Amino acid sequence: MILLNDVPLNPCIDRASLTDGRARFREIVAALNADHGANLPDARSIEAFFTTLNNEPLGTGAPVDVAARLEGVHVIAVPGFLTECISFLADCLTDGLAHLESLGARTSIAPVAGRGGCAENARRLRDHVKQQQGGGGEITILAPMSKGAADTLVMLALYSETIKHLDAVVSLVGCVCGSPLHRFAPDWLKWVERALPLPTCARFGGAAVRDLSPETRMSFLDGFHMPRDLRTYSLGAAVGEGEMSAGMMPSYRALSRIDPLNDGQMLLGDQILPGSTFLGALNCDHIATAMPFNRNPGAVARFVSRRLLDRNAFPREIMLEAMVRQAVEDLRA
Repeated sequence: MILLNDVPLNPCIDRASLTDGRARFREIVAALNADHGANLPDARSIEAFFTTLNNEPLGTGAPVDVAARLEGVHVIAVPGFLTECISFLADCLTDGLAHLESLGARTSIAPVAGRGGCAENARRLRDHVKQQQGGGGEITILAPMSKGAADTLVMLALYSETIKHLDAVVSLVGCVCGSPLHRFAPDWLKWVERALPLPTCARFGGAAVRDLSPETRMSFLDGFHMPRDLRTYSLGAAVGEGEMSAGMMPSYRALSRIDPLNDGQMLLGDQILPGSTFLGALNCDHIATAMPFNRNPGAVARFVSRRLLDRNAFPREIMLEAMVRQAVEDLRA
């Protein structure tokens, strides 16, 4: 294990349990980017892809098979907080999943509740994982985003039988240790989540917001142990003010008073799974990592991406392909 001394981790995560995988992941991203990144939307240079942290390790020099197909790989995206409620505008990683399918992978999106608590969504995720089982030898990778990471951890704790159906979990800006924004959120916003009728997602009495609190998540982690036979990875995000979407600027500034390494919704140190391989920090805000508002041609989505989420563009296809190839490389090594 390698100590991540340049990452300000939450005390709820044992620093010594983590592996530093930044060097290899950057190599994989760079190779994919050089091979076909320019042919995909929202292309950007490898220098603009990541937020560089201090003391990052050097690359391994190992080759990357950029042409390898992904048949026999199943990727399950696990959406985050409120995603179900706005899926008609943007759904979790749909652009990245479509790209994986073009490479031969099988993909699905877990039907978790946008306002559901972790226990409710853990049950839904368990059912989806069991229903999606393919043929023998298929590699199954969970890709939870934001609160989807908390839902995934609760599923592993409550339903240990699901572990035999999974090979890896690659968390994206995961709400692992909760978000300090829970303390800053105004009462009216909590009321909206708890009580406002929405035609696309059911109410759960504020369960989702409660489960996003640092107190709830840290209490859970205090008694949780990651399964040893499951490979886990964490990819976070941290961005400067110049790359933060306008609609997220107030929350970004609130978090920056605690730590400038944040993505507008989460502190970087709160996004890392216990016992995982840390893949690095993306140079984009929390929503841009997985929610492609800028790819939706509809009038409402265009308004949102131009006025509120004006920094939503990010090469999510390359990002998700690299996440999957990293896990597959390690599993097949």
